[in-house]
Amino acid sequence: MNFDDITIDHLRDAGTLKWSAFPDDIGMFVAEMDLGIAEPIKQVLREYAESPGIGYRSAEAKRALQEATAAWLAANTAWAPAPEQVYAVPDVVSSARVVIDQLTTPGSPVVLPTPAYMGFTSLVPQMGREMIEVPSLLVNGRYEMDMDGIRAGFERGAEMLLLVNPANPAGRVYTHAELEALSEVVAAFPDAHVFSDDIHAPLVLEGEHIPYASVNEAAASHTVTAVAASKGWSIPGLKCAQLVLSNPDHEARLEPYLGWAASITSTVGAAAAIAAYNEGGQWRAEVLDYLRGNRDLFERAVQRWPGVWAPHIEGTYIGWLDFTEAIENGAVTGPASTWIKTNCGVALTPGTACGQGYENFARIILATPRPVLKQAIAQIDAAFGL
Repeated sequence: MNFDDITIDHLRDAGTLKWSAFPDDIGMFVAEMDLGIAEPIKQVLREYAESPGIGYRSAEAKRALQEATAAWLAANTAWAPAPEQVYAVPDVVSSARVVIDQLTTPGSPVVLPTPAYMGFTSLVPQMGREMIEVPSLLVNGRYEMDMDGIRAGFERGAEMLLLVNPANPAGRVYTHAELEALSEVVAAFPDAHVFSDDIHAPLVLEGEHIPYASVNEAAASHTVTAVAASKGWSIPGLKCAQLVLSNPDHEARLEPYLGWAASITSTVGAAAAIAAYNEGGQWRAEVLDYLRGNRDLFERAVQRWPGVWAPHIEGTYIGWLDFTEAIENGAVTGPASTWIKTNCGVALTPGTACGQGYENFARIILATPRPVLKQAIAQIDAAFGL
């Protein structure tokens, strides 16, 4: 597929939220790709379209998803869980809600390193829980988790840490040393757990994805890991993710939810995930190369925007823009995302959605055809008088 052939008109005609919420703007605020669908997944959809009906998943289909997920992780990450540890769920955020409810004391706080995925920044308050935000440290232009801040959160009574790895929106692919240091902090608190959102694992642009649960036995014992084909193959609307449980006690405590979640996981979504994991490697490789090119184009553009900075993107297709200096020198006025939308016709995510203290930031999605990305960059260039 020539990704460049997909136009804005094609994207608007699809009618998704990303391209219909702001019909006069370039949609770059929803974390999904605009690069088409891999042929193996298309084939699954064709087969179901021609089938006598779309029924409930069979025992064989359930096992196939477990095996495909485990095999993909073993081949592409530093972790090789057993198929029996894999459980089908509709999506990550609803699963995080249940995991928090079932594994922690009612009402206990939740620790969230920020900037963080908006689904989590909104989830915890919606549950009536205190959210202890721990802003990441900027070290040599790179975001790193604040271990002292995370420790302080657990000392305040938190029993759950929400980890996003690779990081959304900071673009980090955490190292083994960083994750091992985190495990030492968490292991010091007997009631502490980690919900690790690894759905961007297929989108590592540099280095290797290391699932947190893989770093040592302590991490494995206190972690529930969420994975999915939804981001790497752009099929979030098919509603199928997977939880990987590395502690049998978690399985027992979550058992009532696991059966219910499996029953409402999409039959078509599960089949598409199997196709992605088993047959989607070539398409993913082409997408990763394309995303690296988009990333490099974006990072060169940021360097010429006065007073704007962004960290280097190691993984995901998400950029994190810091407009602080541009706001201070008057080049940008008001909330950055509002200024960009008003003056550039590009819809971004407000930084405030990703945590407190990020009023001068905005999140941008780069997984779009390069001509579309170039148009968005040109419109921002023009607003800066470049």
